[in-house]
Amino acid sequence: MLKSKRALTALALTAAVPAAFFGSQAVAGSGGTPADKVVAAGSKRVVVGPGQNVTLMTATMKTSKPTDVMIHTALECSILTALVTNNDNPSSSATNTVRVWVEVDNRIVSITQQSQPPQNGTIPPAGNDSDKVTFCNRTYSRTMTDDEDPLDGIDQEDDYIATKSSHGFNWVQMNLGSGIHTIAVKAEFAQGTTGGGRTEAEIGNRTLIVEPTKMANDAVIQENGS
Repeated sequence: MLKSKRALTALALTAAVPAAFFGSQAVAGSGGTPADKVVAAGSKRVVVGPGQNVTLMTATMKTSKPTDVMIHTALECSILTALVTNNDNPSSSATNTVRVWVEVDNRIVSITQQSQPPQNGTIPPAGNDSDKVTFCNRTYSRTMTDDEDPLDGIDQEDDYIATKSSHGFNWVQMNLGSGIHTIAVKAEFAQGTTGGGRTEAEIGNRTLIVEPTKMANDAVIQENGS
C-alpha cells in the first residue's frame, strides 16, 4: 500500500464525499453586500480523486457593470508513487497528473483573451482543454534485467516516493456583465500504471482570490499583451 492502513482509510473516506462538498465557498453580492468587492475562498480538506474531476473551491461575487476580474489560486499538490520489480514484473511504471482550471458561470476561463469595445458584458470566448494547467505531474518507471553470467534471476526491488509542494496560477476574465457570477476552481486527476506500479495524488491546503479590476478597453492577453 502507498500509505499506512489508517491513512488510506481516511483518504478513502474523503474520496467518497461527493464533489460538491470538496470546496469551500465565499459569497459577495447578496443581502445588500456592495458589488465589485474582492472575494476569497479557502480549504484544508484533503481531496483524493483518481480518474475524477472535482470542484475544489467556489466564490460568488456581484458586479454592477461590465468588469474585469483577476483570479488567483494556489494549492498544495502531492503525488505518491510505488514500484515493485521482480522476476514476475521486471518492468513497472506509475504516472499521475493533476490539472487545474477556473470556470466563471460554467465557462472555462481562457488563458489568452482579447477585449474589443464596446464591452457591455461581451465576454471573450470560453476556453477549452488547452487552458487547463498542470499543477503537478510525476512519471516513475523502472526496468530490470539480469546481466549476470550465468543468469540467476532478478532480485526484487521496492521503491516508494512521496512529494508535496505548493503551486499557483493566475487567470483574468474580461468583461463580466453586471449581475451575480460564480467562480469555480476545478481539478482533474489522471493516472496510469503498469506492472507493479501504484500511484495516488491528493490536493491539500488551497486558496482562491477574485479581485475586480479595470483593464484597457482594447486589452490583449497573449505573449505580447497590452
